[in-house]
Amino acid sequence: MDGKQLVVQRTREFFADRLDDVLHIVRQDRQELRGWEEPAHLRAVVRRTLQEGANGAPEEGESSVTVAEFGRTAGEPDRGQQREALGVLLEHGAAALEKTIQTQNPDLTPTEILGLECVLLFYARPSVLVSSGRLAAVPPVWNLLEDQREDIELVQSGVGRLEMYGHPDLDWAGTGFLVSETALLTTRRTAEFFIEQRGEQQWQFRPGITAWMNYRSQYQQVATAGYQVRGVIGVHDRYDLALLEVEPPQPNGGAPTPLALAAQAPANLEGRPVYLVGYPVRDARRNEPEKLSRVFRDVYNVKRVQPGVLRGSFQFRDVQLLRHDCAMLGQSAGGALLDLETHQVLGIQLSGRYLEPGTAIPLWALRDDPLLRRANVSFAEASSEQMSQLTNQLERLSRSRYWSELQSTINSYYRRAFGPGNSDNR
Repeated sequence: MDGKQLVVQRTREFFADRLDDVLHIVRQDRQELRGWEEPAHLRAVVRRTLQEGANGAPEEGESSVTVAEFGRTAGEPDRGQQREALGVLLEHGAAALEKTIQTQNPDLTPTEILGLECVLLFYARPSVLVSSGRLAAVPPVWNLLEDQREDIELVQSGVGRLEMYGHPDLDWAGTGFLVSETALLTTRRTAEFFIEQRGEQQWQFRPGITAWMNYRSQYQQVATAGYQVRGVIGVHDRYDLALLEVEPPQPNGGAPTPLALAAQAPANLEGRPVYLVGYPVRDARRNEPEKLSRVFRDVYNVKRVQPGVLRGSFQFRDVQLLRHDCAMLGQSAGGALLDLETHQVLGIQLSGRYLEPGTAIPLWALRDDPLLRRANVSFAEASSEQMSQLTNQLERLSRSRYWSELQSTINSYYRRAFGPGNSDNR
């Protein structure tokens, strides 16, 4: 299948019966680009961000995410010219969408193919910025993200970037996420940037390198050595997994929250809405057009939420793997793949390729794994009856005089046991 056919096929798969609606949205956004600013959901995907105002505090009811001008080099167009160039891309994308709606095998020009690719990355499978703990504006096609904003913003706090001090070439290694108060899950390949094997089961830090977990990494933010990686709990012998010991979260409102792992597979592994939280890096294998690269050049290496759907599972040798289509923008190895309904972690991201399904390790398959048991990693496996009993107990406790002292601790354990998606039902 050539590139044009693949783009058209993905467009029909992703938008399904909403092609007419998407065409309307694209045309409306193009019209808005003739003004002074881009629509907020385009800024959230295309541009890097800074906090608004001198003190970084947003106005009440507003997002803390705003647009900043590209760092321009000599001869580079100003923001108005860049905005108009983006509008032209949307014009080509709208033309391609119209042909796709009208014809089974549309005859698209190279510029229309480019425009259609941008439409996919803007609306179908966007990579939405997270800044100061807040999810930026989401495209209308993904209003479900907006409905789940509170839970997503809670979950993302437990996902961070592994940063290194002393590495000769790199400042950071990849993505990881908390699975208990002091256990961090990432991929083995990510951890091997700063750990090495000594003996059959012994792992230790590479000489001269230390690692830290930064849960708030974002564009133009100075790296913070907030949570040190203290040691290696273990590296899996079959799956591309590593468990690291980290400093526990500090008891304050901005502390990262350990994520709840799904104890069993969801009812449907085909077409189930999910999202990936991680730090996309540019995939050199994409061979994307230079114009597309320039449009998306500022979106990498910062925390993003990437929605999509599951595409089933498959067996590779002696391991089970998940397919999904969240990671179209770039690689996010070590990121958390979460169910958009329960906000429990379904898998850990391994790899992804432009316009192709990504792969993840289904963590429910490791529910009884010795390595995870040794790290006291718990899974969200309460029955509806148990949840009802706990809810009744919490309601009684909430009426006592000790509630204010215990509420934050109870909330933390509740979310760890059942997942943040159910916290509003307590």
